Formats: sequence, C-alpha cells, structure tokens
Amino acid sequence: PRSAFQVTMWLPYLERLGVPFVLVVRTVPNFRQLEAATDHPVLLRRAIPDLEALIVPTARGVFYVNNAMRNNHMVRYSELTHIQLLHGESDKPSSATPVIRMYDRDFVAGQAAIDRFEKFGVSMHPDIFRIVGRPQVEDVYGERGPIGQLEDRTILYAPTWLGYQAETNYSSLAAGATIIQGLLDRGCRVVFRPHPYSSRDPELREASRKIRGMLEADAAATGREHLFGALAEQEMSVVDCFNVSDAMISDVSAVVGDFLHSGKPLAMVSPRSGADEFVEEFPMANAAYVLVAEGSTLHNLDQVLDELTGCDSKREERLSWATYYLGDIPRENYADRFVQVAREELGLDPL
Repeated sequence: PRSAFQVTMWLPYLERLGVPFVLVVRTVPNFRQLEAATDHPVLLRRAIPDLEALIVPTARGVFYVNNAMRNNHMVRYSELTHIQLLHGESDKPSSATPVIRMYDRDFVAGQAAIDRFEKFGVSMHPDIFRIVGRPQVEDVYGERGPIGQLEDRTILYAPTWLGYQAETNYSSLAAGATIIQGLLDRGCRVVFRPHPYSSRDPELREASRKIRGMLEADAAATGREHLFGALAEQEMSVVDCFNVSDAMISDVSAVVGDFLHSGKPLAMVSPRSGADEFVEEFPMANAAYVLVAEGSTLHNLDQVLDELTGCDSKREERLSWATYYLGDIPRENYADRFVQVAREELGLDPL
C-alpha cells in the first residue's frame, strides 16, 4: 500500500540513528498496513486528544513522510523538533508546497529541491533546509565503465503508468514495442520493468504483454538473456534492475532521480511536447537524452539510442546534475549524511 511504502522506505535509516522510536498513524487502514510491514511499535492515534500521551519528557522529535492534513495536529507541540522527509525526489509541484513551512526542518536530497520552491514562487526561510542526500540510493552501483567501451550492453526499460488524470499520464508504453525493437536491433540485452499499476489499464497491459513476447522470442532466437516477467517485476527490486543495467529508458517517474546516483546514461520519454518544453517542465531531464513520442510514434529514436548506448556525449553534464539533485556526498558513505544530520537536529551526540 502506498502509505506503508512511504514509511518503510525510511525505516532502515531511522534504525541507524541508534535511538528508540515508534510509528504513529491516524487511521485504522494505515495501522493495519504498517503493523504487517514492520516489527517496530505502531500506535494508532485517531483523535487530537489521543496524541497528548505521546508527548513524554524523552520525546525529541517527529519525522513526517508526506504532507497529510492531520500532520498539523502534531506540529502544534512546539517543544519537539518537526522534520519533513517526504518520500522521493521529484520535479512535481507537490514537492514545493507552502505547507512545508509549518515544519522546523525540511530534509532534502540536494540543492535542486531548495531551488524548486523559488521556481514555483514559494518563499521559504533558508534555515529550514538541510541537504541529506537520498539515502535509499546507497545500494545503487556506479557504471562498469563508459558505455561506448563495453562489449555488451544491458538497457533497462522502466515505463510508468497512466496516473490518475490525463495531464499526469506520462507513460510511454504505447511506444514501448518500438523502443524495445530499437534496442534489440542494436544487440542489447533488455530488462523490462513496467510500473506495477500498468496492469490496471487494458491498453498498457496489452503493450506490456507484447513486449514480453518480443523479448521471449528474441531470447529464443539469439540466446540473449533478457530479464522480464515475474523475475524483473517481482523477484528483483528496482535497485536490482538498476544494478544489472548499463543505461535506462524511463518516463517522468521517481525512478529517474534514484537512477541518477548510478551516473549511468539515461533517456526520458516526452509523450506530449518537444524536448525543450519537456526539459523546461521537468528540469531533471537535463541529465537525460529526451526521446520525443507522439502516441506510438517516436521522432528521434535512432539518435537517442546512438547516444544512450554509444557516444554518450552528456556524460559529464549528467554527473553534475546528479550532484545537484542528490547532494555532493561521497558515494562510499552516502547514507551516513542523513544519520549525522538527523542526530544533530535531534540534539544527539555524533556517532
């Protein structure tokens, strides 16, 4: 479930703080989701008076993983430090809402998250921000070497789904078979991992089925060991898929920000506009080669695949954008930054 995912992605890093903590939820469904997902104490506090008992002398702070309306019930306890974490690094307007002003601190991955507020005209006090990276990417591997020098190449295709409204539909699956054929023509091994919700829509479900069939047929004909179906979509994690791949093609999706940590080549599909307009709307695409799609038609597939699997002319530029989005933090102890900053904000001694 969505809300449980927002919490569980942070649990390994909260555990590293070395202090006891409890998870507080406000609804019965969220309680059931989290109780099944973790061994940590989960407390259900439905009404405002129910929160009073939590404010004990040893309580130091509260971390929040989204901007749920009821968060303001807890923020009013000013003796605690209130820290917003959110649950991903994204160029979407929801990442830069004025609501974040009510917290004491906004932990952000990199400078991009701070600049986003200015882009959307939301004035913030600069002291609210702390750059902590995105610790969830600590297990994302770097490149084997420059992609043009590799003898064989594995490309991950990770399209998103339709979204809930027409304007949030960034899925490229309608053009997915053409993308896959382009990769197969170049002798690439393919990892195919569509968004899990793709199966909810008949057209996306059929597009995914067609792609799996193409990969199965190519594997039988060439011996290339493509990864798809239950293996890539269920048994492997998203990070596993990143780590076996040398480059990725995706859409407007949270996986793009995480993949940036690898430094590997990246392409993003623009389904409704030209490349310039797409980059203006989603600045993270500065780090990517933009594949322009119109329904099932792709306007610059060969050009993008030549870059993605060969010359990779944006390599240096991409690495600087990765720093901008994910912080200038040494790879070897990337997640330590979050732990250090969080302990500092809670008034704890450094580990």
